[in-house]
Amino acid sequence: MARCPSPNETGTRKPQMDKLVSREVCRSFGDNRRFLAELDAEAVSKIVTAGADIALVLSPDGDILDIAYRDAELKAWGLEDWVGRSWHETVTMESREKLRDLLSDASSMTMTRSRQVNHPGDGTRDLPVSYRVASLAASGKRLALGADGRAMADMQQRLLRAQFEMERDYRRVRDIEARYRIIFHLAYEPLLVVDSLSLKVLDANEGAARLFAKPAKKLAGGSVAAAFAKGEQQQVAEALAAIAARGREDVITARIATLDEPLSIRVTPFREFGRTNLLVCFLADRDLGGGVSTVSSMLSMVESLPDGLVVVDADGRILEANMAFLDMIRVVGFDRIEGKSVDTWVGGSGVDLQVLMANLREHGTVRRFSTIIRDDLGGSETVELSAARINGAGGPRYGLSVRESQRSDAGLSPLGTVNGQSASHLTELVGRVPLKDLVRDTADIIEKLCIEAALKLTDNNRASAADMLGLSRQSLYIKLRRYGISDSEEETN
Repeated sequence: MARCPSPNETGTRKPQMDKLVSREVCRSFGDNRRFLAELDAEAVSKIVTAGADIALVLSPDGDILDIAYRDAELKAWGLEDWVGRSWHETVTMESREKLRDLLSDASSMTMTRSRQVNHPGDGTRDLPVSYRVASLAASGKRLALGADGRAMADMQQRLLRAQFEMERDYRRVRDIEARYRIIFHLAYEPLLVVDSLSLKVLDANEGAARLFAKPAKKLAGGSVAAAFAKGEQQQVAEALAAIAARGREDVITARIATLDEPLSIRVTPFREFGRTNLLVCFLADRDLGGGVSTVSSMLSMVESLPDGLVVVDADGRILEANMAFLDMIRVVGFDRIEGKSVDTWVGGSGVDLQVLMANLREHGTVRRFSTIIRDDLGGSETVELSAARINGAGGPRYGLSVRESQRSDAGLSPLGTVNGQSASHLTELVGRVPLKDLVRDTADIIEKLCIEAALKLTDNNRASAADMLGLSRQSLYIKLRRYGISDSEEETN
């Protein structure tokens, strides 16, 4: 019976990895003859077949005398044709040296160590098999016991593919990081990356280093509030925390420690590694004299104008608005109107916005467009709009300037404002014509003037004019024939 070597026999000698030494089993059966002597050839065959995926009976010269295997899929490699052939002929060229070593070891030991060889397939991949060779001392024959290595080979292939994918992704991430670093540091605008929770500076570019007169490495790790004037540090910290909570880009104004003039600062939240960080961009071009850019001054001026300013898209949905416009419509915050249609608050009817947008698309600008503005408390007020179209990469944008009409204009008589001659003519008839007839004629004059004004505003679009006047199309057509308006023109609808 073979036994395991004791610690004293092995000593402290390290095994040589380049020359593996075959080891016998650590413990064999204690009484082979008593328990296994009664096994016949059939029982041994079953045991061998059960313990190996492929079993080969070899002659002393290495010829295959018989074969047994368990998996029917192995027939694809022509195992049935191996009998009578040399074992070396059934493997690939690079595996024949391994077979010679196995057969050589089998002549000097009872059981060899395992060696993997590959059997070529006809139109299929190679079949990897790990063989151990046992010597049968009585007959001189050898028994090769093989374990199917396809599962292990597939696992190794998946591991290699996964490793290649990881390496490719790692290179891609490194390239993206390098590109980000180049763009970040070459950007002329001062930029800071700030942790939204601790308000610590995570990164700073060279523009920020120039603005704060401090190396970028020293800016990283410090509190972003320390970069601002002492009297505004708490206010800036609260503003940054509020922007991070809303998750929407916003612009704030504050003074930094190295300049006396306030700067406009654009703060953009973004997600990174499962948390929200802030990209803080200082909208200032700082020369050697420390001057503030025209862009910052322009933004501050727009925000401080007493006239309401609002920017809408091609569908009339609100994109930006200043505080004066919010005051006009009695709304507390911009988030309550963002993305909503501007005609919710501007225009006496839906036609006003249609007429305004049509003129903007055709002419590009509109001046002194008279309409009304409604607030959230139910009030309304007469206003004048000036508007302009701006073409951008994302499509056209429309900027509206809203200002209150002069109160003296609102107090004038509509009749006197529109047609003074008609008013003076009617007053001359007092005493000669009954008041009932005067009122009727006055109503007719006002009605005619209103219809003409509506047609002029809608560019003679009678459907829109009827909507603006609150009339049906049929009623408008009757009044047009009654007053002889546009008799010679074709109807546009």
